[in-house]
Amino acid sequence: MTDAQLKTEPDSVIAYDDQKRMARDGSHDERRDLAARADVRPEILYYLAGDPDPGVRRQIARNGLTPRHADLMLAQDDDDRVRSDVAGKIATSSLTMKESEQTNVYKVTMQALEILAGDQLVRVRQILAETMKDSTGAPVHIVEKLALDRDLTVSGLILEHSPILSDEFLIRVLNSEPVQGALKAISRRVALGEEVADAIVNSGDTEAVAELLGNESAQIREETLDRIVDQAPGQPGWHGPLVQRSGLHVDAMRRIADIVSETLLVELKKRADLDDKSMAAIDEVIQRRLDGRSIEDLAEIWSGASSRSKATAGVEDPDWAKSKGETRPAPVADDPMDPDWASEKTASMDPAQVKHAAKLHKKGLLGEKHVSVALNDGETDFVIAAISLLADVPQGVVRKAASLQNAKALVALAWKSGLTMRLAIRLQMNLAKIPPSGVLRATASDGYPISPEEMTWQLEFVAGMADGD
Repeated sequence: MTDAQLKTEPDSVIAYDDQKRMARDGSHDERRDLAARADVRPEILYYLAGDPDPGVRRQIARNGLTPRHADLMLAQDDDDRVRSDVAGKIATSSLTMKESEQTNVYKVTMQALEILAGDQLVRVRQILAETMKDSTGAPVHIVEKLALDRDLTVSGLILEHSPILSDEFLIRVLNSEPVQGALKAISRRVALGEEVADAIVNSGDTEAVAELLGNESAQIREETLDRIVDQAPGQPGWHGPLVQRSGLHVDAMRRIADIVSETLLVELKKRADLDDKSMAAIDEVIQRRLDGRSIEDLAEIWSGASSRSKATAGVEDPDWAKSKGETRPAPVADDPMDPDWASEKTASMDPAQVKHAAKLHKKGLLGEKHVSVALNDGETDFVIAAISLLADVPQGVVRKAASLQNAKALVALAWKSGLTMRLAIRLQMNLAKIPPSGVLRATASDGYPISPEEMTWQLEFVAGMADGD
């Protein structure tokens, strides 16, 4: 009941004869005030529902004591504002009515709602939809009629939110010719069922499928997700939601990693809910894309891509011995100028990669391009050996800097090796698996971001730690 309906006070009751006189002969203001009162007899309210003044009829439309037959008349009023007012009142009152009662008031209320649900004014129908969209007690046949409305501002509210729409009804909507945007609204429903999800995918509406993927509460069968992944290469709008979608099996994750952009690969790598198998599959794909150069901006990739691959066998890993059931030899300070340094003391590294680096260095050919290619190919042992030779430091220093994920030390090693800062960025990510947020970047002129004095100190610091191992 509105404030206008609560104006009456016990000491201001209007006599019945005065009510009749005011309704028939009163001024505009008197009739309007009378229509808003809570102590007016029903027959007077019914009489005022036919008043020539739309202002009076609006007060009757808002008055909760107005007889329902008068509301039925107002539901067909010529004035849009009158119909809008009565729509809100009747829709609200209908939410607590039970179909089983089948009273005369219920029947007239449903008749008025059916008229209003077909009103030519969109705003009237919107009022009904807004009032009923979240209710479990709204009349089903009225809700279904609104769900089929040709204006999305009406049907979209019901299709997305109404808890009383059955899956069977939703599938009928999907298989018909719904208004543009209706499928997207259905795709956003909370706890959407598997059969409805299947129907959305079968519809071929790419925007609706994107909404479906982004709806974490939607129940999507594994086979349906596989079909979506199969089609995903040609649907970039699905890539973001797929990257965030939970419940995907390992092969699906691998295929997603193979098609999404570098930015989305970063998002995929950041997910904390993936198991080891999924992460390993993603890392494998990232490494392959690095090898094939389908990823250009390496600075944007969380370069743990090879953390679980055999290419990282030369980087110190505290879990290595546990997984192999062996004891790894401690790093030793070998003579980096000796081409035969791949001996028993460096048995944990690939002898072929180490000897190749040593031979290139002896011939004066070892340089940036060799380190760059080795990073792309996942030849970690070659990179460690090459940096050791170029920087004239023991291999243990390189491995210690990598295992500590010491960005400054790796930059210092690149500097002493005569490499560019661009390659130093890749060393930080590919060799030490430092995430983008911890990577030291180049200056505006592509120079080194720390001073030579600082880099020299970093090398001495790491060398001291390596000697202590």
